[in-house]
Parts: sequence; C-alpha cells; structure tokens
Amino acid sequence: MKAGAVPENTLGPISRSLDRWGVNVIDMVIRTIIAGFGLVLGCTTVTAQSVGVAQPTTQAVSSAPAPWNSPDGGEPEFEVASIKPSDPAMCCGQGWGRNGRQFHTVNMSLRYLIQWAWRLNPKQLAGGPPWMDVARFDIAGEIDGDGVPNDHQWRIAVQKLLIDRFHLKLHHEKREMRAFALVIARGGPKLTPGDGNVKAHQTMSLSGAPGHTMWVYSENASIDDFIGELQRVVVDRPIVDETGLTGVYNMRFTFTREEADALGMMELPDTVPPNLLNALPQEIGLNLKGTKASVDVVLIDHAEMPEAN
Repeated sequence: MKAGAVPENTLGPISRSLDRWGVNVIDMVIRTIIAGFGLVLGCTTVTAQSVGVAQPTTQAVSSAPAPWNSPDGGEPEFEVASIKPSDPAMCCGQGWGRNGRQFHTVNMSLRYLIQWAWRLNPKQLAGGPPWMDVARFDIAGEIDGDGVPNDHQWRIAVQKLLIDRFHLKLHHEKREMRAFALVIARGGPKLTPGDGNVKAHQTMSLSGAPGHTMWVYSENASIDDFIGELQRVVVDRPIVDETGLTGVYNMRFTFTREEADALGMMELPDTVPPNLLNALPQEIGLNLKGTKASVDVVLIDHAEMPEAN
C-alpha cells in the first residue's frame, strides 16, 4: 500500500453498515479514511480526497493543520515537481493523492488532470493532441510556503504546473448543450452553513464507485464547488447553478452512485442510500432538472509532452 490515496470502490460496504449509525459516525469514518490514505492498484481508478481536515468531529477545528501561507504573498505554486512517464506495466491502475503540501499522481492522463484542476465535466473539455488521452504520467511535487493548502489553492497550483510543464495554451468559450440545472427543491434548502473561514479549512470531496455508496463531504464549500465535483465525477453533462445561494456549506450525506448516463434508472433496495436524484432534495433541499444551457468550455489550443526530469 502506498500512502496518499483513498480507493473509490472501497467505501460502499463500509457505508452500508454505517448508514444506521448517523452522520457523526460517518463523518468520523470519512475523516479517518482520508487521514489514512493508502493506494490500491489494479484495474480501477483510485482517488485521494482532501487533506488538512482529517480530524475526528470530536476534535476542535483549532487542532487541524495550519492553513497554507505564501512565502511572498502570492498564489500557491509548486516549489519542486517531477513529471515522468508512467510504467506501462501499471495497465489501468490509477491514483493520486495529497499529503500536507505534497502531491502525487500514478498513471494519470493529462486530460484527467485538466478535468480535475478546472473541475470540468468531460463535455467541457475540447481540443488537444491525441496523446492527452493515452499517455500516462506520474507526478510528485511539493507546494511552496508553509501549512496545508485548501482545495481552491491546490487546484490553482496544479493548473499552474500543467500550464508550465505541458506548455498548455487554452481558452474558454460558451457553448450551448444539454445540461442539468441545480435548483432549490420544494420546502427550501437544507444546507448547513460553514464557519466561513475558507482559508483555514475548505474542501469538497466525493468518494464512491458506480454501484456503490458515494460519500459527500465538504467544509466551507460553495455551490460552485459542489457543482464542480458533481459534474466532474457523477453525471454525464455539465451543471449550471440556478439556486441563487451564495454562502459556504458543510455537507455530510451519502447516495448510491449510478452510471453517469443512467441516473434514476437503478432499482435500489431499502437497505442502501437513495440515488442522487432522490438524495439531493432529501438531504440538502436541492434538485437537478434537465435543461439546455450556455456552458463554459475549455479548449486546448496547444500541449506538449513534458521534458524528462
């Protein structure tokens, strides 16, 4: 087991046994799993979740790691980073992780990394050379400064790294396409406000493979943060925000993850969490509805294979 990642497909059996115990126990277990990391390799995608929040709910926020501080007052960037071609023997096993200010990936494509860094649905990323989907890379690096970056800071740093080392040139444009709109459900939102200290602790994570329980965990996450992860990980099209909600929220709930193009189509027993379309209004008072919308799309104008280092 290599430190730094949480297997997406290991949480379902645990969650089913814990559903009846309540949110506090689930919260503690998620934090414990996140803190433990560990990497499982094989024909599965492995994802790490946020770090810097891995404290049981019985501990005070003050016991969390110190927030990231810039050495020069600027935005975070990698002080050192190595990008190498992955071992072909890795086959389809993939993983990535964060630990403190350290970041690593195993066998990840540039397309996947761009989708993670910009929180994009696959339909929101266009262009680029064919090798973006085929070539795989192992990345190991450390962000400058002191303390632990939050989710926003991590993504800024990875965006900078990809632009620099892959010589990315990209631009944004609006395209009309099928989408989901996130709206407020009948009865109003049921979101728990965060404390607003985004710099100290901010994260938005979803963990769970199709057919298994997916865990939603956030601290001081905006609706945009939530939408970004939903459209990147769970659904088959982009999501636009029609909630009008502008705060930051702490989310703790589960749903049974279905295939992205088959939302609401699985027949689920009463012993597992509801699907996403039912969990959203029940748990946080929001709904997804099908629509057509003008959506932000990232177009890759240029990318180069990184130089060996």
